[in-house]
Amino acid sequence: MTRREFMRGATLAGAGAMAGCATAPRAAWRPADEKAFIKAALMHLGSNMWCDVYTPIQGDKPPEKRWSGVPGRRDYMRAQDDVWRDCVDAVKRNGFNLVVIDLGEALAYPSHPELAVKGTWSVDKMRRELDRLRAMGLEPIPKLNFSTTHNAWMKEWRHKVSTPEYLDTVDDLIRDVARIFDYPRFFHIGYDEETMGHQGGWGRFEYIVVRRGAIYWRDFLRCVDTVRSTGCRPWCFSDKIWHDHDRFVKYMPRDVIMCPWNCVVDEKHPEYTVTIKEMGELGFDFIPDGCTYTRKEEGIAKKELKTVMEYCRANVPAKQILGFIVCPWTMCEPGVPKRKFIESMEYGGRMFSRWEAGGSLDGD
Repeated sequence: MTRREFMRGATLAGAGAMAGCATAPRAAWRPADEKAFIKAALMHLGSNMWCDVYTPIQGDKPPEKRWSGVPGRRDYMRAQDDVWRDCVDAVKRNGFNLVVIDLGEALAYPSHPELAVKGTWSVDKMRRELDRLRAMGLEPIPKLNFSTTHNAWMKEWRHKVSTPEYLDTVDDLIRDVARIFDYPRFFHIGYDEETMGHQGGWGRFEYIVVRRGAIYWRDFLRCVDTVRSTGCRPWCFSDKIWHDHDRFVKYMPRDVIMCPWNCVVDEKHPEYTVTIKEMGELGFDFIPDGCTYTRKEEGIAKKELKTVMEYCRANVPAKQILGFIVCPWTMCEPGVPKRKFIESMEYGGRMFSRWEAGGSLDGD
């Protein structure tokens, strides 16, 4: 054992000792019916997933327009406990059976306490909430986004992407979360929008890192292997097929659950939908993203959920569609964000009812 390995082991052991029984492993948790059609909701407990952070310089002015509707990293949690509970109630009330919790800075990771911010949930608090969700009939699934476009929550580690230390940190975080979530069925690792356009083009990021080719796939496949080693099944966004088609077909493991998004009919970008059919022919299983947020410029709900449901029904074998995930892309905060989340759950619940009835998806 090298000195570095010894010190790393000692650090992890110390972190575990400080956390005490909070990090003690529990038996893997599974829902009563693992074959039930998945009706999922994406919930943002953490929000530091967007990296367009303005760095003040004396005499300089911040840009007038941000790329994201969600400003960059903050040193406190935006999600509020009472709003979170109200949003969870809306998920349950509308017939969902699974929640994907986007963690980011919201959890105190035993191996990396430096990633915490003001208000970060302790391991004990998270486990109490996981138990509460399960008692409600909701299966909690973790999400950690390791895309370089969505990793502001990793703080200084996002400046060390692809280094051995960074890859070790990714492993640590996955293992922490898998243990805290009692080794869930699935583990969402994000990996979307890692392009120059999303960061340096319209993104206006001040620190730009985009992995491509062999480096991207090396990091991604290691992440997948680590998830598998915990007994969880990897789940990721599938837009890499748009940007690196041949390598995607060659290297994307067929057991990784695909989460296509931006499922809109666009003559300029037919890949948004036609690649779903191609991935189905390649044998992938799906839990697609149905975006339901409101676009200000149109004033209407962006009902991609209906589009993706219709396209999957027509082009993907039913046995490969494990379910859908409704994505409001709004935070668990009071006022408009909370209202938009609840409205999305109501709409998603209606769409799931229509899907399961096997009839038309029209009605809104």
